Amino acid sequence: MINKFFLFFLLFVFLKAGIINEYKNNEFNKICNFQNISSNKNEKLLSIIGISCVKSDNLYLLPYIIAKLKHTKAGRKNAIYLNTIFMQKRLLYSYFFDKFSLKGFDLPNTDYIISKVFNKIKNKQYKKEGNIIIINLKKETLKVYTLKNKLIIDEYYKNNLIKRHWFR
Repeated sequence: MINKFFLFFLLFVFLKAGIINEYKNNEFNKICNFQNISSNKNEKLLSIIGISCVKSDNLYLLPYIIAKLKHTKAGRKNAIYLNTIFMQKRLLYSYFFDKFSLKGFDLPNTDYIISKVFNKIKNKQYKKEGNIIIINLKKETLKVYTLKNKLIIDEYYKNNLIKRHWFR
């Protein structure tokens, strides 16, 4: 019995240290995976995994994390943040693929790219060139479009592509 507990404890400490070190090293893709989500009940670690999923644009895994963030005040707050981003992504999908109106949806703002796009489109603060929506921010230009079944957001700085986000 003691050996099993000790082994479990070592495994937990190793997993926790691994996730935290990977987070510190900006290795968000390594952290955001279903195995880490399903093997963790610690809401602090689940929150780190959720933030890593956002930073790596892997939003499709957020519902699995959100469902587990319910036992602590911090966990519930993080669930609201993650759920806001996920809901904005889903609404943008409906906007682009189903011509669904975003009018009337007031969701919290975040600093994540999906929130910026959601609010600009909802408030009709964009230009349209063919099937591409162009959003001008203070220092960047965003080009938003669909490709097959993906939503693509290209970030440009001075006409140079600096990052491409794609969401399924």
